Order: sequence, then C-alpha cells, then structure tokens
Amino acid sequence: MRPRSRTPARDVARGRRSRTRRLATDERAATLVEFAILLPVLVALLVGVFEFALFFTARMAIESAVAEAARLGITGRTLGAASREEAIQAVLAARAGTFVDPARLEFETLVYPDFSSIGQPEPWDDRNGNGVRDPGESYRDVNGNGQWDADMGRPGAGGPDEVVLYRARYRWRFVTPLVGAFFPPEGAITIAAATAVRNEPFPTE
Repeated sequence: MRPRSRTPARDVARGRRSRTRRLATDERAATLVEFAILLPVLVALLVGVFEFALFFTARMAIESAVAEAARLGITGRTLGAASREEAIQAVLAARAGTFVDPARLEFETLVYPDFSSIGQPEPWDDRNGNGVRDPGESYRDVNGNGQWDADMGRPGAGGPDEVVLYRARYRWRFVTPLVGAFFPPEGAITIAAATAVRNEPFPTE
C-alpha cells in the first residue's frame, strides 16, 4: 500500500496564509515609512500656521491701536495725562495687546497743513530746475525746525483743524527658527500701520 500524501489543498491554504501575513507586515512597514516621511511636513505646516496666526493677530492689534490713538488725538483730550502726546501713547500701548512689546513699538505723529502735504518736502526755490534742493536755495520752513526737510511734517499731536499722520512700526520676531529662517538676518518682519486724520476744532487753553 502506497503512503498517504499530504493534501495539496491544505498546502495551498498554508501558503496563502503565509503570503497574507507577509503582505500585512509589508503594508504596516510601508505605512510607518510614509508616516515618518509626512510627519516633519505636517509639523512644519502646523508651526507655520501657528506663527502666521500670531503675526496677523499682532498686525491687527497694532492697526487697531493706531486707529484708537488717532480717535483720541482728534478730540484734544488728555484723559488726565500730562500732555496729549502722553495720553495718545498710553492708549496705543494699551490697545496694542499682549502680543506686542510696547518698548519696541516705534510710533510718531506728524502734523501737516493739509492732507495733500503728507510726506511732501518743504517748498524751495528750485533755481536750476533740477528737482533737487541744492545748498543755498531758499525754502519755506513749514515745520519751524530751522532747516530744510524732505518731509515737512512736524512732530506733535497738532492743534485744532490740523491734519495729523499717526504712524507705527514694529519688528515682529517669529517664535521658531523654522519660520524665522525665511526672514533673514534676524528672523523678523516689519509691521507698519498708519492713518491720517483732521483734528476737531477743539478749544485750546
């Protein structure tokens, strides 16, 4: 009598199970590799979203602070401060929020005769017609500082009915080097905000 051989169907089933296990193991390994590749990208994306959310929050805070400072400035009120300028600075610092360091917030107010004069040079007698003020050419000292200026604005909060430009600049430094590396050399970007208003005809002492 011939010896009984193993059932071919059983061998086939075992082979299939073995291949299935190997395939499952390979799929898990591939998934881990893909996750390892994608993880840094996802982390970088999340960090970028977080950083720029902070940046835009700070920018909106500064813009709002400048607008609020201008709203106070046009009224001529001091809110108990020693001067209008100090009151304006206090409002600016308070409205800038916790995202902004007031010590690093550059702020200035410049007074002009009218809106069209903003950023314009003091008028001068351009004798040679070259469009540049040369030494010796006479000029009108609009801001009263005793010298010719390329911007006629004078520092201050302005008097009744005068036009005032409120301008702020802030160097926003990114929290992580990952984003800061895209903004050399110090990993920072400038936030600028400005608004021009005409003062109300408030009474003066």
